[in-house]
Formats: sequence, C-alpha cells, structure tokens
Amino acid sequence: MSDRISSKGVLVVAAVVVIVVGAIIAGLYYDSTRQDEAGHEAQPAYTPPASAGGPSAVFIGDSYTSGAGASELTERWTSLLASANFWNETNLGIGSTGYVTAGTDCGATRCENFGTVATEAVQLDPRIVVVSGGNNDFEAFVNDPTPVVDAIYRTFGTLRAGLPDARIIAVGPSSAGEVPPFVTAFDNVVRDAATAVGGQFISLVDPIDVITEDMLSPDGLHVDDEGHAAIARHVSEALK
Repeated sequence: MSDRISSKGVLVVAAVVVIVVGAIIAGLYYDSTRQDEAGHEAQPAYTPPASAGGPSAVFIGDSYTSGAGASELTERWTSLLASANFWNETNLGIGSTGYVTAGTDCGATRCENFGTVATEAVQLDPRIVVVSGGNNDFEAFVNDPTPVVDAIYRTFGTLRAGLPDARIIAVGPSSAGEVPPFVTAFDNVVRDAATAVGGQFISLVDPIDVITEDMLSPDGLHVDDEGHAAIARHVSEALK
C-alpha cells in the first residue's frame, strides 16, 4: 500500500468524519476514566516456548494485549489463543498505546504506537499478525477522527505491504457495559481497514459485548482472568 491515501481512502475518511461529528453533535459523552489503559501496569513482553511445527504469530496492541489484569502472562488472552491454536506467540503489546497514540508513561522501555510496532512486526516475518485494541485512541478519535482513521489504514497497509502472504487478524476495541456510538464507529473503521488488505476482522462489541462489567479487575479498566478467557474464546470461535 502506498504511503499516500487513495481517493477511495479519502472518501472513507470523509465518511467517518461525518459519522463521528454527527455523533458528537448528538451529544456523545466520553467517560475519560475508560480511555487510559493504565500503561504503568503493562506486562513485559513474553514469548512462550515454541510449539512443535506451529506457525509464528505476532500480537500488536495495548495493555489488554500485553496482559494487564491477568494473574499470569500465560492467562492473558493472547497466550490462551496462541496455545489453543498451536501458534508460537511473540507479544509486542504496549500499554497506553493505540493506532495513533504513543504512550508517555507506558511502563515499558518503548512506547510506540501500533503503526511503528507494525514495522517491527514485519521484520519478524510471522505467518500470522493479530492487531488488537484502540481504546487509547478514543479521545483523539472523538476530537478529530481524520488522523486516527489515517493511522489505522496505514497500520494495516504497512503489514500487508511487508507481509504479503501473512494472515492478518484485527480485533476491535472493547467496551464493558454500554457501547457508545463512537466505539461502534471506531470498530467499523478497523473492520474496513483490515478487510481492505484481505485481513479478517473480529469485533468485541458487535453483535454481542464480549466484556461485561463483572470481568473488570479492581482498577476498573482492565479485565481479569475471566475477561481474558472470554476474549480468547470469542476470537478463537470467530477464527474457525
């Protein structure tokens, strides 16, 4: 994919801008306590022992991806998913980051956004790439969706250009309880960007909200072991 957005991409961006602005005018309310995924709780990168003959799978995402809230790294949803599908996992999740958002206090030695990490993932030459999250981009998306939409499309474009034969899987953002209109709009952008490069999209909010409030850890932001297991089950079922 070219670094320049095609005319079709421009139309997509414009359409999303209209949708989001309409939602804001309608009185969209954003609970800022849900936007920051407490990056200081992000877990260090972890790669389980390789499964014999299993394909390599790289995970890109935020603190949900890195395993925040899980009692052990082996209980985070990415590791549960990889184990169930006999994948060799490399987890590049970084707390407090998103497609456009780079963490300023992510709790890790690097705090790059998804687009930058996608370049790193290409160098690993995996068979499978899973990109998950977006919650940390919500505020930017509501304020001005255009740069966020651009970053989402560029992230998947980078992956497809560098990994033409890889399986690309996108997992949308999460929302415990009520799903606001802007979350649905964001979910749709990720879906369109992923499918535009031949990837598969899996929503955590449509048609059902996978995360319920009783799955939240004590910090009220991340999910506990039950929540991680729920995400892993949902994604695994969708991949069948």
